[in-house]
Amino acid sequence: MGLTLFTYLAALVATLAAIAVKSRAAGLGAFRLAALASVAFAVLLATGYLLAADYRPAAVLLLRAADAAAIMSYVAFMRLAFLYPGGRRHAVIDAFLFVASAALLGFMVFTDLYVIEVRRFGIEYLRFEGRYHALVTVAGAAVGVGAAIVFAIRGFISRNRVFRQHLLVMALGVMGSVVWGYVFAVLGPNINLERLFPLSATNILPSVLAAAYVFSSTRVFQVRGVARGLGVWTVIAIPFSAPLGLVTGVAFLFRVASPVSAIAVSALAFLAFARWAESFARGRLGSSRDESAREDLESEIAHIDLSAGRDTVLGQLSAIMGEAIGCSWFATLSEDDSGGLRRVFPDDDTLISPAGSPALEALAAVERRAILKSDVEADESLAEHRSALLAFFEALGAEAVVLAKEGRRVVGVFAFGPKRSGADYNALDYGTFDAVHGKLFVVAYYARHVARESLLETVEQEIGLADQIVRSVQERIDPIVHPGVSVSFRCEAPRGLGGDLFDSVRISEHRWFFVVGDVSGKGLNASMSMIILKSMIRTLLREEKDFVKLVARTNSFIKERLPRGTFFSGLFGFLALDKGSIYFINCGIPAMFFRSPGLDAVIEAQGEGRMLGFVKNIEPYLKTRKLILPPGSRVLISTDGIVEAESIRGERYGKERLVRILGENKDRTAAETVDAVVRSAGAFAGGKLDDDITVVAIDYAGRPSGRTAARPAGRPEAGPKEKVQ
Repeated sequence: MGLTLFTYLAALVATLAAIAVKSRAAGLGAFRLAALASVAFAVLLATGYLLAADYRPAAVLLLRAADAAAIMSYVAFMRLAFLYPGGRRHAVIDAFLFVASAALLGFMVFTDLYVIEVRRFGIEYLRFEGRYHALVTVAGAAVGVGAAIVFAIRGFISRNRVFRQHLLVMALGVMGSVVWGYVFAVLGPNINLERLFPLSATNILPSVLAAAYVFSSTRVFQVRGVARGLGVWTVIAIPFSAPLGLVTGVAFLFRVASPVSAIAVSALAFLAFARWAESFARGRLGSSRDESAREDLESEIAHIDLSAGRDTVLGQLSAIMGEAIGCSWFATLSEDDSGGLRRVFPDDDTLISPAGSPALEALAAVERRAILKSDVEADESLAEHRSALLAFFEALGAEAVVLAKEGRRVVGVFAFGPKRSGADYNALDYGTFDAVHGKLFVVAYYARHVARESLLETVEQEIGLADQIVRSVQERIDPIVHPGVSVSFRCEAPRGLGGDLFDSVRISEHRWFFVVGDVSGKGLNASMSMIILKSMIRTLLREEKDFVKLVARTNSFIKERLPRGTFFSGLFGFLALDKGSIYFINCGIPAMFFRSPGLDAVIEAQGEGRMLGFVKNIEPYLKTRKLILPPGSRVLISTDGIVEAESIRGERYGKERLVRILGENKDRTAAETVDAVVRSAGAFAGGKLDDDITVVAIDYAGRPSGRTAARPAGRPEAGPKEKVQ
């Protein structure tokens, strides 16, 4: 009777698999009906089997209903075989199947023509069959076999590789269910396998799980790769399962004296050996090895010499990606001055998509970093843009693309041709594209903004083109120009390349968003991370209207997308000049000082803050603070390059000197104060600062006179405690 537990577990697994499916593909309703009937079959059969010893009338009804549900599940799979992936529903056919199923249910459950009686003595199970039992059973199995055949035929004639694989997977799943159920439910009681009868309903797993996979997947898998993986797992499982079986066997030798101890020892042994096997396998064929390979690929791309010229840089990138991905060719597209996409590598300057074309608009609208052609063909979430995207893929002859976007603007595209092996791009390739997207974005930005012959002549050779990227990115801000405020900043890197940043974005006439901080690391890697982070913050600012969630999503991006170990210490601010306030979230900024003319004193204002990039979910730790700005007040913000500057004796500059400089320059302008801070720290450090620095000064003169900017009546401008508009 313990075998019925596996049947209930199979029903639970099938239910969870069906619930997890999120798809808009044709035939989803038929799949859900098939899954519902399959789960009903398993639950009814297991329950009827348990009741067959003492409650035979109830048991016979349940077992009759179970077999009827099994046949109805095959009917639903037959319907699915004609609907997926693009068939049309027919109300007449659906109505006929509904009436036929209802008639079948009444015939099988409420008459003795199918099953007369069932009995169970211990684990011995007896079934007394009715006159039409064999006919109904064979007919039901024939429906299941027919569904599998239809799936297979449609799969072999399908030209779409994804749909072909999907249909064949469902064919194998349904056929496996039919064979498994027929052997244990129909033949079992007649060939001395009645003890295994409760396992007959576990046959729902192959069909339901196969269909659930199909509705959840948009990519092909390689049969040889799957077979090799299963083989390796089997080889690994054998040496671990043998000692586990020995421990369990010894434990159960003492089950009479202490059954609880036997179960506890077996459970602990299973957990220990399972964890041991998992850790052993992960480094050989699991995610650890894949992650290590992706990190190596990221490192290779990061070490490309950007000063070598565009063709050389893209040629090196092509060789790296060709080796890692196995693509037959690699191409780079870059945004031109009119907003279209041109092929710049191989360098033929062909216009692929003009500005405003359907393909370019589709690429801008898709919320993905990488797109596989198989995704476009099979993923219903891309159905709206399918024709435009497929035309773009056909124009390139590509099988996969990686997008570099600033908001909804496509600044570059990396295209990958078919694989040299003839295999299709799969989930592993997609994960690789997603992991190296940040590094590819920098190369795309380089190709778009820096790598032109006219610029090559103006860039100093000892700094290289990477510094030109950093300077270009730092200069792309919305300057805070307003009669009520004066803002000045300095952002410098002693090595020409660094991770410090300052950015401001105009929200409305009287409001600006700004961010100031330091990305961990030095040199080129820090600069690349800074470029990516600045672009991503601007992208998130367009999408996310909640101030705290904006910072939380930035943290997630740093944690999940930037190189491992990257963190950000800084401050996110929202300057509301019409309210005379700064709303800010401290993310580990080392120094933020406020000077009020009324108090004639300097106050440290930043409070406690947590740096971004260390924890996965930082939202519970984020706090929005408000700083009221009286007219004539000043705010000074600095990264650690100033505070931690060291003299030749190893003494730190510290916050006290920063406060003194701020007090000594209370009558100077914001720009003069920033220069004074930088000069003071430089002189303290012996004339040279060793770390990247960013200093920002904000002088507030007072609220603007007159009415605020025009806006619709009844709609006040939002603050960060509401929504950032």
